[in-house]
Amino acid sequence: MNTIQAKLPRWVLSQGVPLVPWSSGAARGLKPVPGGAPKDFGLTAEESSRFLRIVAECGRIRSHYDVYRWLGDEVQYFLPHDILLSAWGDFQTWDVQLDLTSGLPGVRTGQLAHCRVESFVRQAYGRWVDAGWQPVLLKAADTEALQPACHCPVHTALRSMRSVLVHGMHDQRSGRDSLFVALSCGSFTKGRSLVRFLAALEPLVSQIDAAFRKIPAFPLADARLALDDGSNVLDLSAREREVLEAVCRGRTNLEIAAALRISPFTVKNHVQRIFRKVGATNRTQAAARYAEAVRQTTLSLAKRSGVAAQQSA
Repeated sequence: MNTIQAKLPRWVLSQGVPLVPWSSGAARGLKPVPGGAPKDFGLTAEESSRFLRIVAECGRIRSHYDVYRWLGDEVQYFLPHDILLSAWGDFQTWDVQLDLTSGLPGVRTGQLAHCRVESFVRQAYGRWVDAGWQPVLLKAADTEALQPACHCPVHTALRSMRSVLVHGMHDQRSGRDSLFVALSCGSFTKGRSLVRFLAALEPLVSQIDAAFRKIPAFPLADARLALDDGSNVLDLSAREREVLEAVCRGRTNLEIAAALRISPFTVKNHVQRIFRKVGATNRTQAAARYAEAVRQTTLSLAKRSGVAAQQSA
């Protein structure tokens, strides 16, 4: 046997699936396959070998770094991407945990403790459910909830992407879901037909889901708590952190004052004190030093979490 048969999703069009805007109605443009469309599509011998290596390497995953290397190897052939955002848990009550894998500078899970992407994930999940838990292809330029005023490494990278793929796994036993949002600055198909791309997507997402289930969740809650206690990085007060996080998102003093319900003069005083504490002379420097401090804190937490996981294994 030198082929793997992969069942195509029912909604695949014989002429391909149109990229639909994020703001479109529920599953708009996603139509059933015409009667003459093929039900199964065989992988080539080379693709079969690649996929078997993906399965074998998935079985060896033990850490976040293993997942990072695995996603950057054979998985890239079937799903070329620059960022993979994963979310899992109870989406109805939003008891959800996040993870982010990317080779782009500064685009790390720890950054999500400082600059959140919940609204983006919520909309991605909504589109996936509206499509009947089937894959959804989107143009990144048409997506919402990317906070265009935010200049953190994660949102800057998200805005530079071209294509978005949303898919996941629905756990029939627990009723919980795993969601994966892949983003690419190019095309997912890489010259292949959409049919060939989708043929391996379902079994590939199953492997991705299995890989993430083998590693502990990144301690984002602990990272946020570390920024909220009295010994936080840069020795900022809770109010100063609120102001600085708004500065990191590109907010003006007037916008910060309105959001926090304080006067612009008070915001100005907070900003000046923040500059002195972090050793910055402007807002860009202050944002960069805060982001680096958060990164160091979350890296330390991740190392401690890894040690604890190894000790309990």
